[in-house]
Amino acid sequence: MRNHLEPEVSLMGNDMTMPSATQSPPRGGLRRNRDFHIFWIGETISLFGAEVSLLALPLTALVVLGADAADLGLLRFVEYLPFLALALPLGVLVDRSRRHPLLVIANSARALLVGVIPVLAALGWLSMSWLVVLALGIGTFTVLFDLCLPAYLPKFVASEDLLSANGRVSMSQAAAEVAGPGLFGLLVQWLTAPLCLALNAGSYLVSVLSLLLIKRPEPAPARVVGTPWQDLYDGLRFLVRSRLMRAVTLAGSLYNLAWALFQTAFLVYMNKILGFNVGIVLAVGAAGGLAGAACAPWLTRRLPVGVTYLAAAAAIAVPALLIPAVTGPRTTLALVDTALLVLMNGGLAVFSVLTATLRQSVTPDGLMGRVVAGYRALVFGGISLGGLITAWLGSLAGPRALLWVAGLFFLSALAPILLSPVPRLRGFGTADSPSSGTGSAEEERGAERSPDPEEAGS
Repeated sequence: MRNHLEPEVSLMGNDMTMPSATQSPPRGGLRRNRDFHIFWIGETISLFGAEVSLLALPLTALVVLGADAADLGLLRFVEYLPFLALALPLGVLVDRSRRHPLLVIANSARALLVGVIPVLAALGWLSMSWLVVLALGIGTFTVLFDLCLPAYLPKFVASEDLLSANGRVSMSQAAAEVAGPGLFGLLVQWLTAPLCLALNAGSYLVSVLSLLLIKRPEPAPARVVGTPWQDLYDGLRFLVRSRLMRAVTLAGSLYNLAWALFQTAFLVYMNKILGFNVGIVLAVGAAGGLAGAACAPWLTRRLPVGVTYLAAAAAIAVPALLIPAVTGPRTTLALVDTALLVLMNGGLAVFSVLTATLRQSVTPDGLMGRVVAGYRALVFGGISLGGLITAWLGSLAGPRALLWVAGLFFLSALAPILLSPVPRLRGFGTADSPSSGTGSAEEERGAERSPDPEEAGS
């Protein structure tokens, strides 16, 4: 989410603490960054484990407990509830603490909670109530980990390498989404669904080990000024007042709203209307996300960041509108729609990598946890709203009509981008918009900050 034109404003160096040699991440490219490679390996393994768990948890409820659709809906709801209810207060905790210990605690807790499920199943003590409580705990520590990660990554990755680092993590996520369902299908043939969860617990422990092997010490957080409630307000205030972050947050919320609509309608359309194998379509489509994450750094080296942002947004909206518009024989429709899904996933991956890097570039370190929390709360709010709209419209219209509605929402997400300074961004180190008063409230109250600060995202 970044690009070019006009007077240039620095987006880097907004840490709330004085820079020092001990705080500077290693430079010279990711290839020489031992800590990143250790972290990346552990995170990739845990992502594959989490993808298996995403399917194993509801299957455990179905097979072991005989759960129905309502039970599975409740299970999914409690998994996402912490993103809405706890993201903001946990964001305050992240900004008041060292992130490395919190990451270790989060994945250790997830390993314990996931690992308890096969033990309870083996002892015959597993119930739907236990599963709901454990899913809520897993979701809570997932929120904590997800908030810490983008705030901790710049501690051992240089600013010029953040785009590549985010791209590699996104590639791992996309690869897990592509291979995860197939891997689970193989594992569940050899093991039961609860034992698949045991493997997921082991993957979290591998991630914990990789975190413990990171050698670079993390500096202490900035001096705290104000109450936790004031901290919460500061993070939301920065997110709303920064023209860049406001634009990409609104766009992200609209994309998630549209995706919630699109995903449900697309599954029904491909399965019920076209009679095509949904698993194959989704696996091929996810390959677009893998390619998009891999190409994001390459694109930004050849194009201004803002142009890349607009191209990614167009690659999402145009295919979404074409999918319900295409007509023809059933096989042709399935093949064309699958190709369009690949393009959409590629655009979404590029957009996500750009947004993560932009957020890390413009946000002061002392606000990172709260800004990420606010961003995620609003974005997951888009998913919730999309689910409600889907439930309402699904009873009134068919899947093709829902796809048209989703396409229009995808198209509407272009508006906040076009009306912001994002299209004028040349790179992550420069922007060209006039000052708009986006400095953090902490800065205004005189909290510690680096010399000669710029108003981030103005």
